Amino acid sequence: MAFGGPQAHVAILRDHLVVQRNWLDEEQFTELFAIGQGLPGPTSTQLVVSTALARAGPIGGLTAFFLWNLPGLIVLITCGVLIATFVDPNNPPWYLVGLPPAAISLVFKAFAGFGKKLDKLGIILCLVSSLVAILINGDERITPTVSQYVYPSMLALGGIASYVDSRRKNPYGTYKSASKGWDAESDLTMKRIGIPLWVGGLIFVVWAVVLGTTVSIVGRHKREGKAVNVYLEIFEVMYRIGSLIFGGGQVGK
Repeated sequence: MAFGGPQAHVAILRDHLVVQRNWLDEEQFTELFAIGQGLPGPTSTQLVVSTALARAGPIGGLTAFFLWNLPGLIVLITCGVLIATFVDPNNPPWYLVGLPPAAISLVFKAFAGFGKKLDKLGIILCLVSSLVAILINGDERITPTVSQYVYPSMLALGGIASYVDSRRKNPYGTYKSASKGWDAESDLTMKRIGIPLWVGGLIFVVWAVVLGTTVSIVGRHKREGKAVNVYLEIFEVMYRIGSLIFGGGQVGK
């Protein structure tokens, strides 16, 4: 499951959650996918956790989080330990050659599934973002680290394009009227999730405090020329990248 990234996972999740089990309808899945794309971190994990959270509450969400991530963690650690001994990067074995095309086919399948529900503007934005992603990952002159700036910028430009298009007399996109307000007492989704607003706010505060503390500690030690604990440095890098990158597939780069 680790190969292909979160974008490839989306096609698999759509088959399981929408087509086979009917846990979500197409509109709900697309909405969750859009929200996940607009939040830092891997979209596929956010889809799995949010779906489990809505159906089984916080315990279900935590269970889904560990069950979804634990197999990949074990496989990646095992491969990372053994790959230097058994795999020559200049001459990869035949059974690894087909993995990138397989991942691309899954990404295309996900796009094709969404494409049936998207309007003209959605198709245009998807194609543009796909071309930019291919350019960043396929051109050796472009360092993959620029993705941490390019992808959030693309999200912002997509939102601006949608807003401008919605103001046109004959828009390319299809837009629903905004709801009149949010009532926490009558919102069925929030009742199923079972998390009040103060818990969500607390989670945000904890995330921000941990991020700011680790970044400042590691940065201060490096500026002063002091040795940084290797585990703290690894945690800081992974936590910072995971917090500030969008989409998820480029985190590994």
